[in-house]
Amino acid sequence: MVSLGPPPAASTARASKALPLSEAMTLVPSGAFVALGGLWFQNNPAAAVHELIRQGTGELTIVAAPPSSYAVDLLIGAGAVRTAYLAHVSFDHLGMAPNFRRAAETGSVDIVDGDEALILGGLMATLEAVADHPVHSVKGTDLLRRSPLAAPRDVSGQGAVAAPVAMRPDVCLLHAQEADIYGNVRYDGTPFCDPLLAKSSRKVIVCVDRIVGNDEIRRDPHRTVIPGYLVDAVVETPYGAHPCASQGRYAHDEKRLTAYIEAGRTAARWREEYLEPYVLAPRNPEEYLAAAGGAPHIERLASVVS
Repeated sequence: MVSLGPPPAASTARASKALPLSEAMTLVPSGAFVALGGLWFQNNPAAAVHELIRQGTGELTIVAAPPSSYAVDLLIGAGAVRTAYLAHVSFDHLGMAPNFRRAAETGSVDIVDGDEALILGGLMATLEAVADHPVHSVKGTDLLRRSPLAAPRDVSGQGAVAAPVAMRPDVCLLHAQEADIYGNVRYDGTPFCDPLLAKSSRKVIVCVDRIVGNDEIRRDPHRTVIPGYLVDAVVETPYGAHPCASQGRYAHDEKRLTAYIEAGRTAARWREEYLEPYVLAPRNPEEYLAAAGGAPHIERLASVVS
């Protein structure tokens, strides 16, 4: 009889990827290329961005899915951004993004202009493992003349076509509604471009309103939008998208966002009235929520969508 040797050792249990916010954000070094998830007021990784600023992380290159708002504008206003690949930044019906606009007008940030197809084309090239991704939809626009992302290349001998080169962010910051400790992430609504950002990035950090058990994830596997093998850290941060919305959990805080924009009329006023009291002074998400109105005010935002 042929001996097959001793049985294999029992497999090591999966390691938890759940981390405190402060520890998770140490995975983002200064000078990193950071992808920011969400869409306008929905699912902004607000708590993650607050912590990055508190830790003094800077000289960042950022990219965000169009249209973006709070997270992008906040990082720019805090002086943490060196280069930004962006298609649209605003506060939708509330008005323009004050820090982004100021940076564009003064040239304090190198803003690389594009549209949705160019930004996402660069990310798609990474997923496709090719050098660039052809984009035909910008023909006849000024982007061909103005945007480095639209640099023409001869694609398959078919003539010059705008083809943004592959983008590979170092870290992707997302906010979602639920995950387990292994990083299996669920959304209560559309994930927008978050899966594309996650797949194209080297590391992924996801803040969620609630960590659920792995047995719950396994009971409804079709609800997992971003699988755990893509995620490096998951952080439970209730109301972690505030003052923006978390789909199906709470609405955006129009009062706070309006005050943010009003304070942004000057850089000095914005720093004094928003950055200092709401980002730098609070030491953690719990202190931020207390400064932003406390439980009664925050919970009213949840009642809107319940």
